[in-house]
Amino acid sequence: MPHRFIAAVAAASLAAGATTAFADDGDHGGDHHRNDRVLEADIFGSHPDDATLFGVKPGGAPWVIRRGEAEVRRDGRVEVRVKGLVIPTPPQNGTNPLPGIAATVFCGGKAVGTTKAVPFSTDGDARIEDRLAKRLPSPCVVPAVLLNPQQGTAVNPGVFIAATGVR
Repeated sequence: MPHRFIAAVAAASLAAGATTAFADDGDHGGDHHRNDRVLEADIFGSHPDDATLFGVKPGGAPWVIRRGEAEVRRDGRVEVRVKGLVIPTPPQNGTNPLPGIAATVFCGGKAVGTTKAVPFSTDGDARIEDRLAKRLPSPCVVPAVLLNPQQGTAVNPGVFIAATGVR
C-alpha cells in the first residue's frame, strides 16, 4: 500500500476515535469544564508496521492494550489511563519492559507538548495526570495523543507505543 494512503487512514482513525475534535470556548449554560475538553478518546497499541504518525515512528514490537483512554483540555491538562498495555510476544510474553511512559499532544499534526514520564508497571498499567507547559493553540485541529516510551531516564518522543484512536 502506498505510504500516503496509510498515513491518511491513520489520521482518519485518530480523528474517528476522538469524541471531541474541536474545543468549544463558549459557555452554553451547561458544565463549563466540559467545554474546555479538546479531546476524549480511546487508546490503541502500536504495531511495528503501523504508519508513522506526525513524524513519530511506531515502536519496534507489537503492543496490545486491555483498556486505555486519554483526555486533553484547552489549558494543557492531560490525563491518560492505560491498563494492560503490554507486548504479547516473547521474550515479554504479556508484560511491559519499560520503566515509564509520557504523552505527547498534537494539534494539526504538530507536537504542542509532552508530559513528564510516569511509572509504567510490568502489568502495563500507568496513569498520567500532568499539565503541558503551554495552553493548547486555538483552534486545536485534529487533536491526538501519542504515548512515548521512557528508555533509561529519557523519554523518546520519536517513537510511539500507543495512540488515541481505534484499531
